[in-house]
Formats: sequence, C-alpha cells, structure tokens
Amino acid sequence: MGKIVISPSLRWPGQVTLSSPMSLPQALAWEKCIRDTQQLTGDITITDVNYSMLPGIIACVEKWELEGIGNPPDPFPASPRADSRDLIAWLISEITRVYMGEEEKADPNE
Repeated sequence: MGKIVISPSLRWPGQVTLSSPMSLPQALAWEKCIRDTQQLTGDITITDVNYSMLPGIIACVEKWELEGIGNPPDPFPASPRADSRDLIAWLISEITRVYMGEEEKADPNE
C-alpha cells in the first residue's frame, strides 16, 4: 500500500505515491544512493548530491502526479535550481521517513 505525500512546491504542485513499505530492492536502491552520495569527493555541489540520490528516489516512488513532471520524470527537472533542490530535499525527507518507519509511529499528541 502506498503512502501519498502532497508536494509543498508551488512550481510543481500535486502529489507522489511512495512505496510503503519499501520492498527489498527499493531499500537496496535507497541505501546504494546514500552510500554513493557519501563517497563523493572534491568540489561537491548540491547538483552532484541530487544526481547521486535520484536513482533511489525514482526507485521508491510508485506514482508521480506533479504538475509539469512526467510519470516517471524523464528527465527530472534541474531548474529553476532552488525549486528543483527543494523538491528533491522534500522527496529525500519523505522517503527517509518511510525507510526508517516513522510514518508508523503513533502520534504522541493522541
């Protein structure tokens, strides 16, 4: 069963459906992109990091429903730079929550 998350992006509004729970191949893809990103050296830019994380992001999204972005996104938009960076950061955060199991934790306010 997927987890629907709503895009905070004004440029690319809509939603994506994340695989939840992740399959073993998805978890491996996610872990690989994290390892690959950690091994970047030299003059690393945010674009380097985003490009390194993209295969893991693509592997973990079941369905893309973002205005102006294909399903799947090919190519993934790299500009405007701030909007693309923010979209990828949001996806990384949401996928990490699924990976770590945070969406299954009880709400402490309930």
